[in-house]
Amino acid sequence: MGGQAFSQTESLEVLVEKSQLAMKENQWEQALGYHTQALTRFGTNEALRIYGAQFGAIHYRRGLCEMKLKRWQDALRSFEICYRDFPNEGTERGNPFQKMALLKWGEAAMGAGEWEMAISRFAKFTGERDKVRDPFPQGAFYINLAVCHYRLGRIPAGNENLEIAIHNKGNFPTSDPGILAGFQALGEAAIARGDEQALLDFIQKNRGGLVFDPVEMMRYSGVFLKLAGDAFAAGMQRAAIAVYQFLPSVEPGPQEIVRLAAIALIHEQNGNVRGAFAAYRQIERYYSEAPDRERHLYQLIRTAGLIGEEELARKYAGRLFRDFPQSPHLAEIRTSGIDIPENDPAEPPLETSSAVAAAKPLPTSSAFTAAMDFYQGRKYQEAKAAFEQLPQVPTADPETVALAGFYEMECLRKLGDLDGLAKALGGASRNASLGANRLLQLEINPLWELLRTKQWERLDQSAQLISRQRLSGDQRAQVAYCRGQALENLARPLEALNCYNIAMTADAGASEEVARPAALGVLRIHLADPEVQAVLTASNPSGANAESHGNLWRREAAGVAKLFELTLGTGTPLPAEFAVFLRAKAE
Repeated sequence: MGGQAFSQTESLEVLVEKSQLAMKENQWEQALGYHTQALTRFGTNEALRIYGAQFGAIHYRRGLCEMKLKRWQDALRSFEICYRDFPNEGTERGNPFQKMALLKWGEAAMGAGEWEMAISRFAKFTGERDKVRDPFPQGAFYINLAVCHYRLGRIPAGNENLEIAIHNKGNFPTSDPGILAGFQALGEAAIARGDEQALLDFIQKNRGGLVFDPVEMMRYSGVFLKLAGDAFAAGMQRAAIAVYQFLPSVEPGPQEIVRLAAIALIHEQNGNVRGAFAAYRQIERYYSEAPDRERHLYQLIRTAGLIGEEELARKYAGRLFRDFPQSPHLAEIRTSGIDIPENDPAEPPLETSSAVAAAKPLPTSSAFTAAMDFYQGRKYQEAKAAFEQLPQVPTADPETVALAGFYEMECLRKLGDLDGLAKALGGASRNASLGANRLLQLEINPLWELLRTKQWERLDQSAQLISRQRLSGDQRAQVAYCRGQALENLARPLEALNCYNIAMTADAGASEEVARPAALGVLRIHLADPEVQAVLTASNPSGANAESHGNLWRREAAGVAKLFELTLGTGTPLPAEFAVFLRAKAE
């Protein structure tokens, strides 16, 4: 009993009082000792007759202490005794915890890994509890049920309970960490069973409920990274990308390196080496102080060489030589024929926006939460309508009104309503409470107006200026896409391809309204290239020079077409004119 000495003369009342005081102070070992002494001295076979059913409360509280100390089997026995041996009499001497012991019995069974037992105890609790006297946290309850079913491989039953928790999170309430725990259990079950579609279907159906405040999401980035990594290792590329998309693009952070490196590998494995090059290029630009920078620089040089970007390959090779003169990769690079300059100038550092107060947590009102659920679920028409109504709410404060206006503009942008966005730009609030990231988005929005009005030269110049700033992944995607549009229309296809590939990889394609047209832009440029056309129309395309421009770009387009069907198209079919790339790959 933790070395605690107890008097053998203390009354039951004193022991109970001391145990409850210790529990309030989170002194679980000490509280367990008091409970154990009380049961040893007074918990005879006559306890029910002498003290009444209320004596069961001591077993219940001892079980709580044992759960806190992760002594699951002991807790199972304590809750079983409370429920079985001390039935509630409905009197002052009754056991108020008899039915609640069933709930805790189930939770202890979960701790012990006894999933079937947990489900049976939970079911018995819901069947027997008094709806007035036995309140319980319903959100956690349904998540626990979901986790139990997932652990047993029963994905549909798990989904049913997790969706109850998600759809009623404002009523129960259900905590965001709890929802994330349930989603993690679903992911692990789907990976174990090799059921990628089950995970994808759940994400598509419940995405809005799985996304919460970006600042809070950052705290759980490790969970998403591990789940995505496990999915990728299991060969579930679509699921991996879908989970990587949950990582918030609030500001660049270490998790971005992991995501970009994984997306680079996925693009290369699917034949789009230029996409891998774009991802590695972002890592070098944004994380030049990363511990594994030498390896990423090597990958950047290697992929640049594979896509024929010889000048850029030399540039980054010079950087590798300058910063890692003893790197073993240098010999391989020289063998590949890439010249290594010895005087590579340093790249100008990224600019950082002037300090702005950190964004406050999102409002918790039911109206704002409902609007955000639509927005995060990618139901932008419904979200736009909901945000439009928020300023009319009598209790709406200026910060809520500013946020509503900001997200209304975001809905217009994501819907592709650039005319509507243009009208909204003039009245946009720049309330400091929006935070640095949202204020920076307001600086990016004019690029969409230049795109709408087809001012290609100005768009190219403006996008270059903004890209000098430290942008989040979704913002990099926007800027790169807008510049890609400008370059394509200025007849600079190679530069446009590189921009489009940044747009596709910057946030793993989470900005679907950007990634999808960017992928189509890549395919459009390749299809229009005369040398690609020559390879496509040749009687024996595979017999052409494998390293020719036409064949390199054909393979690149085939990779993007495959990725479009895999994830970038977000369920929309590949336009018929680009199906030729998939046929060419098959040949």
